[in-house]
This record gives sequence, structure tokens and C-alpha cells, in this order.
Amino acid sequence: MSYCHKCGTKNDEESSFCESCGNKIKELIQETERSIKKSHKGLFIFIIFLLIIGYIVLDIWAMTQLQPVINADSILNSVSNFEGNTGLTSASASTTIRIENPTFVPIIAGKVVYDAGYGTTKVVEGKTGMVIVGPYATQDLPADVKVSYVNAGVAGFKGIKNAIFGGDDKINANAYMDVGITKFQLGRYER
Repeated sequence: MSYCHKCGTKNDEESSFCESCGNKIKELIQETERSIKKSHKGLFIFIIFLLIIGYIVLDIWAMTQLQPVINADSILNSVSNFEGNTGLTSASASTTIRIENPTFVPIIAGKVVYDAGYGTTKVVEGKTGMVIVGPYATQDLPADVKVSYVNAGVAGFKGIKNAIFGGDDKINANAYMDVGITKFQLGRYER
């Protein structure tokens, strides 16, 4: 049974017009069904949009929780994966850097950029490719590194000078997450 939206009279399902007032019934029902389907489709798209935005926010939060792993095992692994080329002023190499994801969120991000040096003199700079790390996982990411002979000499000279005359320069290492528009620090080692 269908009811006329104008006069409220009961009509047969197959009726196109109201038996009492002659108002169109079938077209109105079909139009209402189309309208409901459109609103469901819009709601579905909106929910998908919210889920994507939610994941992006969670992914950014999880990126801030990433931790470079610096221990004997990770260093031995990066040395065992070391392949290098030497030049007159610097050496470049392919190696690995170990990253730990302590969160429940799978991370898909830009790259990890890192450097190490003495005081403000950077001796080593490097970067990984795209970072994809599962939840609660530790992963060795392929990385490119560049060592500057000149900066290593300057850092060595600063170290000798500070040992003799005193100074507050320290050995340091930094790791950053580079997401294209900005980068933020993942970890810092200083000694």
C-alpha cells in the first residue's frame, strides 16, 4: 500500500495516481527513493573522507614517535650493509639506519634525514627513502650517507683545541622526519 502525500488516501502499490484526488504517486515515491540513495552516497563519501583525515592525523602523530635505534647491533648491521665510493673531498655510501615504531599505527611517511658531527661542524649527513614501518615494528631502512673529509678535519682540529684549551663542543647526532613541507626531530644523541 502507498499513501497519497496530498490527501492521505490509501492506494494500491501499482497505482500511478491517487484514486481520490488524482495526484501523482509513483513518481513521488521514485523521486524520494533516489533522494535517499543520493544522501546515503554522500554520507558514505563523507565517512571515507573522515577516515582518511583521521589516519593522516594518526600517521603524523606516529611519525613523531619514531625512534632511531642506536646500539651495537644496529651499528654492526649498518656497517655490514656499507657500500661506498670515495672522492677527493668526501665519501658517499649506501648503508642502513634502524628505525623503531613504538605505536599501533602503520607509518607511511617521507624520509628520515640525519647528521652527525662535532659542535656545529657536520661531518656526516644522510637520508633514507620513503619510510614504511608497521605497528610495533623495527625496520632497517636503506640510507645514503655522505662523509666530508674537510669537515672531519675541522672537527678533529676543534676536538684537539677543546682538549687542550677547554671548550663546550660535543659529539652529536640528529635524526629528523622530513615530510616535504616540514621536518621535525626524531632523536638527538650528544656526548
